[in-house]
Amino acid sequence: TKGESDLSDSNDDIVIDSDSETPPSDSLETNLEAALRTSSAERSSSKIEEAANVLRKKHKIRVRDAGGEGRCPPPLSLGFAEIRKRYPTMGCGKMLLSRLKEAGFDTPTPIQRQAIPLLLENHELLAVAPTGSGKTLAFLLPIIVSLRSKDDEAGGPRALLLSPTKELAQQSHRILRLLCRGVNTLRCCLLTKATQMNEMDKVDVLVATPLRLKSLIEKKRVALSAVKYLVLDEADKLFEMGFVEQVDAAAAACDGPNVTRALFSATLPETVERLARSVMSAPMRLTVGERNAASETVKQSLVFVGQERGKPLALRQLFSDGVKPPAIVFVQSKDRAKQLARELRGDGLRLGLIHAGMSDAKRQAQVDRFRAGDTWTLVATDLMARGMDFVGVGTVINYDFPGSSHAYVHRIGRSGRAGRPGAAVTLFTEEDAERGDLRAIAHVMKNSGCDVPDWMLATGSSDPRLRRRKRKDGREDNPRREAIDPARAAAAAAKETERKRALKLKDRAARKKRLREEKET
Repeated sequence: TKGESDLSDSNDDIVIDSDSETPPSDSLETNLEAALRTSSAERSSSKIEEAANVLRKKHKIRVRDAGGEGRCPPPLSLGFAEIRKRYPTMGCGKMLLSRLKEAGFDTPTPIQRQAIPLLLENHELLAVAPTGSGKTLAFLLPIIVSLRSKDDEAGGPRALLLSPTKELAQQSHRILRLLCRGVNTLRCCLLTKATQMNEMDKVDVLVATPLRLKSLIEKKRVALSAVKYLVLDEADKLFEMGFVEQVDAAAAACDGPNVTRALFSATLPETVERLARSVMSAPMRLTVGERNAASETVKQSLVFVGQERGKPLALRQLFSDGVKPPAIVFVQSKDRAKQLARELRGDGLRLGLIHAGMSDAKRQAQVDRFRAGDTWTLVATDLMARGMDFVGVGTVINYDFPGSSHAYVHRIGRSGRAGRPGAAVTLFTEEDAERGDLRAIAHVMKNSGCDVPDWMLATGSSDPRLRRRKRKDGREDNPRREAIDPARAAAAAAKETERKRALKLKDRAARKKRLREEKET
């Protein structure tokens, strides 16, 4: 029960004092399991707390209770089978455990160890963990276990999963159906144009993107009053300026009496956290690893290329030196994605291309080809940086510098997933360093355990001409870059030269005018 698993009486992170002695790692799980297995009469809450905290320290798990009531249950100490022992009235049967093993989910990851008990005990949750750490299963499994054990048949979805992109929604839906197959009768639906709305009352779990869902809510074509779990996946993206209104509409529509809200992301800026807390009630805050840091399994490096025109040569040199495939090459826009794909077509890289300007069918075809191994190198925009799980991606190359540290974390997180080794290489120019972008990425690398030169942590410019321009919606424009095509690059360079010449002439004329006015006075 919750009372027997109380672990904290304060708002402080639940961690062990760094000076305390840590038992051998192979005994940590055994100690906690033994404490939990003790009868209620003999169980010591202090022993449970001590064992749980040691296990949390081992896995770099930190929990903060916003309610200050010490409500946090112990993390899973052994494997997924422990769910069945700790929550016997819920639906974690042998078939589900077998399905997890078949899908490659052998041992809970740190985020899964703590998030699953929290959600099964209906705690609202803010969860932050590195990319590739298993966040998707951390919220899907509690939904499967909890909802299949319910007897109520209220009309409409009982769980709502909101994802920022169609590709991420499709991925969550695919994993959900895989785990439910032959296990239970949960009806899962991915909201698309083809969804039969007259069947919505029979749906148990609805997976959707914000814009499409908001449209249906406004038309009163979907009822969400029966929702018991509301999950916001890749929440930092959902709470960007363009999605706040849609998320608010979904949260307001989930107006049932017992809604458990959960937010999962690899990064959580303070502004986003404040917005998230506005739709949650005293959530638990769960963090795995360092905040806004990349996975420690990804080897990160920076390559200086001087100017934009040095990038194609540097990229080809990387492939010549032996980039570990499969690889994803990120650029900042769909136009540059097309340009780079044309530039590399004859290089024998078994190349693929994906961007937001493609139809859903074409994008899905590219995803399928990459997953099947027909494509070894995928040129992509940030569309693919959010949550997409490609097993075995060897290398991520940032051809264009990421727009923020959060974008960087999500991009390189396509590699090194589920504890596998990976690599991330970021090309940067003089302007990237002068703009101040390099400093933010260098700090992420340092937080992830990489050796970073001190000058990178201090570099930056106060020149307003180098700063990114802000749009009306609060987001920043991508910096202007030379075209990747050689002919277009030459034309762009000539145009830039002419622009600088015009500015000099304008400055010279203004200076002459000012001097003339000073003489006259």
